[in-house]
Amino acid sequence: MKQAYPPRAAVLLDATIEYMLKHGVADLSLRPLAAKIGSKARLLIYHFDSKESLVSEAMVVVRDRVQKAFAAMVENGRGHSESQIIRAFWRWATSRQHERYLRLFFEVHGLALQKPARYGGYLEGAVSTWVEMMAVVLPARLSLAKRRSLATLAVSTVVGLLMDYLSSGDKKRSSQALEIFAGNFDALLLKET
Repeated sequence: MKQAYPPRAAVLLDATIEYMLKHGVADLSLRPLAAKIGSKARLLIYHFDSKESLVSEAMVVVRDRVQKAFAAMVENGRGHSESQIIRAFWRWATSRQHERYLRLFFEVHGLALQKPARYGGYLEGAVSTWVEMMAVVLPARLSLAKRRSLATLAVSTVVGLLMDYLSSGDKKRSSQALEIFAGNFDALLLKET
């Protein structure tokens, strides 16, 4: 779904992303959004067809940016265990600077699950792209099916703990749970053949 945008559309998309990161999407309306980002609602419709399409496309861009940060972390972490990569991602995702991305992901994911016809563009790859990225860092001695299953376990556990952290505000408890999981994940990988 990743695509190249005309220069003006790319500028509008970046401004929309910043707006969404600050205000969320629950009360998003095109006219007020357009006014805040220096545009007109009809221009947003021209470039993105609908509010829902704009939100979906913005979220794909956000996901791509976050995944590039994760990919760089993995590349810089060559020689590190899988649990160290999981811990590094946790620290990155729960930092004050990046927490706003988590809130937006969960908000839009909930909308997309409720209204897949409107926000289906976001759901495509919302989880599977993360699973594939994690599968790449798992030991090559494992079959692809086993790596994908283990990657699903890792991604789903981290996502659940991130949701717990955002819901409860208890970073210490969620981080301790992540630590337990990460330590056991390395042990699990050693057992797998």
